[in-house]
Amino acid sequence: MSAGREISPAPEEGTLAEDANEATNTSALRSDVPVGATIDRARQPVYGQGIVVSLIAAAFLLILAILAVRERETVTGTPATETTGPLFWGLAVLFILLIGVGAQFSEISAARSAAALGHPRRVHEFPTAWIIPVCGMFAAIMLVATLHSTAMFVAGPLIAFFAVGGSLLARDLLDDATDATLRTAATVHTIVIHVVAFLGLSAIYLNKMSLLAAVPLVAVFSFLLFLENLERGSARMPQRVFYAFLGASVISFVMVFLNWWLTYGWTGGGVLLVAFYAIAGVLLVQTQHGVVRRRDLAEFLGVGALVLAVLIVTM
Repeated sequence: MSAGREISPAPEEGTLAEDANEATNTSALRSDVPVGATIDRARQPVYGQGIVVSLIAAAFLLILAILAVRERETVTGTPATETTGPLFWGLAVLFILLIGVGAQFSEISAARSAAALGHPRRVHEFPTAWIIPVCGMFAAIMLVATLHSTAMFVAGPLIAFFAVGGSLLARDLLDDATDATLRTAATVHTIVIHVVAFLGLSAIYLNKMSLLAAVPLVAVFSFLLFLENLERGSARMPQRVFYAFLGASVISFVMVFLNWWLTYGWTGGGVLLVAFYAIAGVLLVQTQHGVVRRRDLAEFLGVGALVLAVLIVTM
């Protein structure tokens, strides 16, 4: 009887072993999910925050564009104040502050998301994610106030959306850049900064303000953009602030001489952009390599001189 009884402990043990191996393999497969895919899924809410902030900025500019067109035009000598009043500028300051806070919060959320996934970002000495959104909002508001036309119903919100969304994207790319993607991230960051610089400096120049008003505006605006541009360098914040101050001082002198030059329209903004491009490039190279090489001078000063010559000939 006992010999004919079917006793099969081994298969049961084998079955348990197979189940354990299967569970282990399943866990391994789950852990083998690409890290990048996990990060992308986790950061979708963070990207959503950036888009929301950009859309809010566009909505703010649409409100200001409507206010600038609806008001009765008065002769003040400064185009930006001909159809704008206390309500417009009060809302403008409020909107700029709100967008700056929103942009900084969006970057903090992105950093926390990356740290939670085991990929902490580099620590910034001071919060600077607000710089380009604030400068971009300033540029868009100045253009809306200066041109005060129905075309700014579209152009104003687009500029605000590009400045806020582009700056947050550029910062995100820089923080996550590898050796293979660093050049792309740096290019996006540079393009956004220079587009905002051209629009903002042009908006200031188009108003033909007195030097007592134009020089401080140009100095503060360019100082902030120089500071953000040096984010890609390795210098500490005090050195970056000093370099940004030097760059802003040079741009201010350019504005003084440009005010004596008989040119009008967007050409003045182009000249200021050329100066900004050359100075920003030299300062960035200094912070990245500790020395400005001859080929760097040839690149930035040579290209700047060539573009300046074209502007002079075609004005």
